[in-house]
Amino acid sequence: MELRKPVLILALDHEDSASMMAGVLWMKGCEVYKAKTASDCLAQLERLDSKVDVVIVSAKIALDRNAMLIVSIKRLDMNIKILAIGDESNDKTRIIDYGADEFALKPLSPENVADKILMLLARETVAENRSSE
Repeated sequence: MELRKPVLILALDHEDSASMMAGVLWMKGCEVYKAKTASDCLAQLERLDSKVDVVIVSAKIALDRNAMLIVSIKRLDMNIKILAIGDESNDKTRIIDYGADEFALKPLSPENVADKILMLLARETVAENRSSE
């Protein structure tokens, strides 16, 4: 039985962080795609036919009112998990209201981010297993 790799999109506004996170997540067995803007992220989702497990987005990109990225992702597929990473705790309420599943406050290590992503994926698996009993 072949296991399917989790598919992730990193929509981070800091190129070095995106590259580093992509490497860490790749080492953890994920298939990672990068986006620099909300429109890049939506284009990646379209190219991947919305077969994405988690989108990791910076608060700056998530709070772009013109793009409404989180709302747009949830309209495409409610099952796509969204982890937002921000600098300020006052961003959290608005981002969660938009539909993000998790909010993390900087400073964070790459391992912390990877753990949060894997926990989002594990929660979904546990919920599926409970519903099939």
